[in-house]
Amino acid sequence: MYLERVEIQGFKSFAQKTVLKFLPPRAGHKGITAIVGPNGSGKSNVADAIRWVLGEQSMKVLRGKKGEDVIFAGSDSRARLGFAEVMLVLNNSDHDNDIELTEIVIARRLYRDGESEYLVNSRTARLQDIALLLARAHFGQKSYTVIGQGMIDAILLASITERKEFFDEAAGIKEFQIKRSHAVHKLISVRENIAQAEGLVREIEPRVKSLGRQVKKLEEREVVAGELLGLQKKYYGKLWHELRAHLETERTESARIQETLALAQVAEQKVLSELHSLEKATTQSDELIALQKAYEEIVRERSSLQEEHMKLRSRIEIERVRGEARKHIETLPTPIIVERLGAISAQQDKLLEHAGNAHTKEELKQVLDLIRAVVESTRALLRALKEPTERVAPQKNEVSKELSDALAKTEQAVSAADARLKEVHASMQALSQSEAHKKSQFFDLQRTLQSAREQVFHAQQKLNNLQVQNARYETRMETLEEEMQIELPNTIAEVKLKPPEDALQMNTEDLHPQIVRLKHQLELIGGIDDEVVEEYKTTKERYDFLTREIEDLKKTLEATESAIKELDEILKGRRDEALKQINEHFGAFFKQLFNGGKAQLIPVYMTREETHAEDEGEGEEESERERAEGEGARGEPILAGFDIQATPPGKRIKDINILSGGERAMTSVALICAILAYHPSPFVVLDEVDAALDESNSVRFAEIVDELSARTQFIVITHNRASMSKGEVLYGVTMGADGVSKLLSVKLEDAEKMVKK
Repeated sequence: MYLERVEIQGFKSFAQKTVLKFLPPRAGHKGITAIVGPNGSGKSNVADAIRWVLGEQSMKVLRGKKGEDVIFAGSDSRARLGFAEVMLVLNNSDHDNDIELTEIVIARRLYRDGESEYLVNSRTARLQDIALLLARAHFGQKSYTVIGQGMIDAILLASITERKEFFDEAAGIKEFQIKRSHAVHKLISVRENIAQAEGLVREIEPRVKSLGRQVKKLEEREVVAGELLGLQKKYYGKLWHELRAHLETERTESARIQETLALAQVAEQKVLSELHSLEKATTQSDELIALQKAYEEIVRERSSLQEEHMKLRSRIEIERVRGEARKHIETLPTPIIVERLGAISAQQDKLLEHAGNAHTKEELKQVLDLIRAVVESTRALLRALKEPTERVAPQKNEVSKELSDALAKTEQAVSAADARLKEVHASMQALSQSEAHKKSQFFDLQRTLQSAREQVFHAQQKLNNLQVQNARYETRMETLEEEMQIELPNTIAEVKLKPPEDALQMNTEDLHPQIVRLKHQLELIGGIDDEVVEEYKTTKERYDFLTREIEDLKKTLEATESAIKELDEILKGRRDEALKQINEHFGAFFKQLFNGGKAQLIPVYMTREETHAEDEGEGEEESERERAEGEGARGEPILAGFDIQATPPGKRIKDINILSGGERAMTSVALICAILAYHPSPFVVLDEVDAALDESNSVRFAEIVDELSARTQFIVITHNRASMSKGEVLYGVTMGADGVSKLLSVKLEDAEKMVKK
């Protein structure tokens, strides 16, 4: 991978679009590009632009105070711009990393209203996506990719933790640190989610238990209600079909008697016809005729009275039957049962109290009386439960009294008619003794007529009795149907059509107490809203979901902790390897620059508490970084940073602060070169790094850069001739009166050819 070009527009002094193109790598050499120009021309703005597009957030590092300071502010002859944009084009055709893209274009835009965006290959991206991409490409924005003038002393004067950050990026573990940071943040988030989920579970668990108990009661109620419904079907089915069978039998018998009555009435009419014929053929005396007429009149009157008598008796019987049918059984109410049981319980308590204190015969007699009272109260309650009281619907007593009076009068009239018949019959017998033979046929017909009329009377009486019995059954069926409408509203048709198979063989007297018991059991369970089931289902689903979520989160927590542990092991291994090799390169470059001496990085280990105290006051950002990237348990020593030990030839120096400015600069250069030798970045920008070096050291530095360019592309911003001489392309930066930086480029190879010609 190498830097193909940089496009700058509106960034600081580069008002117009400016493109810096870089040569592709040659065999064994990735190239050096030198950028030169007078002070104030804006050449360092190129380094700032590259640092800015790579994600630099510190305005202090970018030599500004606020974000809009990077946008061209205008000049006397040119208006200010509304946005700044820098685009970095990386060629990844060699794929020497795990990035599949052949070309990577990273862009950053900032508008004067504060809106900004990052782009990767023309697609919007987040800053952390940029950081991860740069880490995978083996360079970063905060350390040695862009090395400015101030970094020379900053590396030596930095704290041990700041050097650790620089070292971690140099060791190529930034990618793993970013992953670890994400894992730690995920770990914190998962723990918070687990706490929230467990809080919700604790909140709804009592409700789930309460609803579960109610649903269990509802299930018990459904079982009892189902059992009750089955018994009621058998009970009412047996009663209904028994009544219907009786009613069918009575109706059949009634039809038979009606046929018998019709035959008797036909026989009576036949005798009357014969009697009337005989009357026409026989001459009777006026007295006998008068008696005969009186007798017949009394007979007709008596028959009418008998018929009225039977009708009245039928009406009275039917009303009595209907009145009895309207009676309904009323069981003892539950509150009264509870009240009586409470009274019995109080008597028992009193009995126990007296029994415990009884010593004399008188006291024992009182205890015996109390026992009798308890027994009698219990028996009375049992009788009340076994023999329910009857509550009779109010009747119209006036109508019953009128029917009774009318019946009594009719009976008296029938008795009077019978007496008169006897008198007339006696007179007729006395008158007809003389004509016995003559009238014998007439009297035979009279007897036959009387017998026929008695048969009609008995048939009518039986028919009336059957009608009364039918009325009783019909009334009982009506009452039973009303009760079934209340008790079996949804299955009444089924019960009427066909009762349960074993219902007809069961005894209704055995079923009724069971039905009463089940009804009482339903009353004890009480009514439960059907919506409780739906609420329980919803709440239980929520509870189960949260429980599963907690289990999944705990698994995620374990997996994340395991991943962090693995990353810690990778980080430690990479650091140890990097420290070993960087120290070798550091010592070699130090000797090359100083013509001797020795230098090395010394790791410093502290506990987390000591590290926190060391960094106290560095701000919340550093504290957050420590929490996200820190390793080791509480109290366990962790790598806190690095000390730099540099001893120039012929000196005994332990503290680098004693070194002179030039020695510190060369020590920093040696360290930077050691890092680049161990972990080469695709490209490095050196912004006047050699400014503090003398001519001889500048030559050595230029040789080191030329040596390192075999693996790293260098963009060197310099005034030094030794550094310029190593460049293949030379960019000159100028600034006109309008305050805008412009570029001039020269390819040194072409220039040398032209000079030789």
